[in-house]
Amino acid sequence: MKTRLLAALTAATALAAAGTAHALTVIDFEGDVVGSVAEGFSAAGFPELVFYSDLGAGLEIGDYDVQSDGKALLAQSDTNGNFIRGEFTDGVHSFLSMTFGNDDPIFTNPGDRAVLTVFLGGALVGQTFVILNRNDVMDQTIAFTSGPFDSFTFAYTDAAGNPFTGGGGAGVGLIEIIDNITFDTLSAAIPEPSAWGMMILGFGGVGGILRRRRDLVAAPSRA
Repeated sequence: MKTRLLAALTAATALAAAGTAHALTVIDFEGDVVGSVAEGFSAAGFPELVFYSDLGAGLEIGDYDVQSDGKALLAQSDTNGNFIRGEFTDGVHSFLSMTFGNDDPIFTNPGDRAVLTVFLGGALVGQTFVILNRNDVMDQTIAFTSGPFDSFTFAYTDAAGNPFTGGGGAGVGLIEIIDNITFDTLSAAIPEPSAWGMMILGFGGVGGILRRRRDLVAAPSRA
């Protein structure tokens, strides 16, 4: 009897813990000061995500009107193949998206890409890309939705996936600009509706067991 009671209680507790919910955090850089920022920069109020440039210099907060949707993060310059890296300090994540701009048609070719690559402990997890629409407006979004991962890179490349490494003409130099960085954040455990139903059944079973125990105690002896 004690074993069945313990099993029912354990099942109810496990079901309550299973309904974990996720919220989304959005970083838009509006609380940051325009200008150069140091390697390991975090947006104001968001220490859980730190940024680096691939070459160790060139990160900036800028406001470039429609190219940046207000303030945004960029990696200078368009002549050295620099790009943006991000590292989460609060553990692993499973969703990441961001808007990007500065896809100037003068400095791009049809088929050029924005590429988002994610990693876990330094190992490649996956990669996705979006073809630049080349309108020089921050109106495109790129996302990765199948973690876990704990870091990422964002870069512009040519149609074959090769990074831009030089300047002076189309397809050879482009400054990455990203904004509205959105990622999942573990929030308080909230049971799903199905979990509530199973919990009720579990507690009902516990109640039934307790009632049977009381009936057995109260029943007259047949000896």
